[in-house]
Amino acid sequence: MRGVAGWWVACWVGLAACGPGDGPAREDLSLEASPSPPWGTYPRVQQDVPTFALDVAPEDLAKLEADPSSDDRVPCVVTLGGARATGQLRFRGASTRELPQKSYKIELDSGQSLEDRDHFHLLASWSDGGKLTEKFAVDLYTAMKLPVPGARYARVSVNGEHQGLYLDMEHVGKDWLRHHGHARDAAIYRCGHRNCELTLKPGPHQGDFDKRLPNDSPGREALDALLAWVNRGDDATFDAMLERHVDVEAYLGNLVADALISNSLIEDSGSFWIHEPQTDRWTYVPWDLNNARMLYWRTANPETPLPVDASPQPFTLYDAAVQDVFDQRVRTRPEQRPTWSVLATRVWERPALRARVLEKLDAALEGPFSEARALAHIDALWKVVEPELRQDASVSEAHARRARDVLRDYVRGRRAWLLDARDALREHGSGPLVIRAIAPGATGFVELYNRGDVPLRLEDYEVTVNLRAPVRHRLPAGGLEPGAAVRLEASGDASRGPLHLPFSLPSEGGEVGVFNATGGSRPRVYGPTDAVWYGPLPAGTVYERQGGGTGEDFAPRRP
Repeated sequence: MRGVAGWWVACWVGLAACGPGDGPAREDLSLEASPSPPWGTYPRVQQDVPTFALDVAPEDLAKLEADPSSDDRVPCVVTLGGARATGQLRFRGASTRELPQKSYKIELDSGQSLEDRDHFHLLASWSDGGKLTEKFAVDLYTAMKLPVPGARYARVSVNGEHQGLYLDMEHVGKDWLRHHGHARDAAIYRCGHRNCELTLKPGPHQGDFDKRLPNDSPGREALDALLAWVNRGDDATFDAMLERHVDVEAYLGNLVADALISNSLIEDSGSFWIHEPQTDRWTYVPWDLNNARMLYWRTANPETPLPVDASPQPFTLYDAAVQDVFDQRVRTRPEQRPTWSVLATRVWERPALRARVLEKLDAALEGPFSEARALAHIDALWKVVEPELRQDASVSEAHARRARDVLRDYVRGRRAWLLDARDALREHGSGPLVIRAIAPGATGFVELYNRGDVPLRLEDYEVTVNLRAPVRHRLPAGGLEPGAAVRLEASGDASRGPLHLPFSLPSEGGEVGVFNATGGSRPRVYGPTDAVWYGPLPAGTVYERQGGGTGEDFAPRRP
């Protein structure tokens, strides 16, 4: 790359001030589990960069280039650390296959392995202006003791031609189960296309879960049971069910890590859920952390700073990005619906779980996402990346020049923004208008209550039994004084009177939400005033908020 020696020298001189004792310790190349460091400690930064030498017949390589979107595989020979193995290679990625620097997925032939692995994901990270973002994100999740695939930097060559610096991302498969302490018979489910929501069924624009392992057992009874209680378990039992069936500490920690990196586009991530059949417990494993808004896009102006004000509740019903994604995609996909995680949203609705998330957020801001630790790790990674980018012809020089500083600025800005957001997060769910009671069936109803200290106008609100519906039932004009309630009859026939709803409440369980009324062609699809989930209820049972409507917990009241 001509004309860039000056800025590379300047970057390197700036880093030279960080001596060996100023940054994190260096990491081994192997992705194998090693003795666990204390929580909040970043993994050791690799000292050497290995090379994956890929040999592919020219006619096979031409076949891949002719149709980058195809998942057809071609034979290859892989050399790594002096060891050779044969396997099958294809291009990988969703929106990246047409880019000039290709990413690869390799599956070694039966009985072969390299470094005790038989699957490899080699990510070109072409869109990442400095090839720092995803590696830093993986290391942050690792420092927080979260079940994330390992990653290291690697060089890739194809038929002797240097392709540049890549990220060698650990494959989530049988080797991952073994390396991360899971049972050999654990099942691996991958989120479907544009779908990591944990809804009962995918939408018409989405794909369903893909069961990866065991691949000789297509049944998904355990998954269906998980989806059933996530969507139809009532609020009164939700906390206990979550503790019983999910690795809660890891899941809550993941919500925090997602907030740190502004990981709001999780619907496209293809993340994983691991099920241990002996204990009937689930573990969430994130994927595609480069979907985060922390990514330094090389297609954007290199001088543009990264946004630091993304929602601290990413991919939930309270994330403003839900609106942005919906508005963008519904233009070309009329069947598009708002996309957000049911499970993550319900965690934020539960007081005890919400408090645990905020405790973990505080710990992360003072620990691995503190300026001292995070910036030191970024600098240590840059010492590995910077010399490699000089040899990577695919790099945008203008972006590489600023990449380290842009990511450092993001950490500073995001950390400050999250510190300021904590008070509002602690007040989540404290609004004046709440759902005080619901009853399903032929004589069902929804009762709203004003627990605030000022009168409310009913016509300012809409009610729904489908939290993803952009069109909801607007309430009639009227006032609701402080301490007063209004009962809305869920008769399914709004023509019977102004307080009758055009829907009924199913006795097998469901959801009810109240939103601020919106007008025009852009309905608001996130941020309800209140939302309640309920499970199967016997006829005549009322599901009501405790404390006369002032509390956050619910319980069934039977006739």
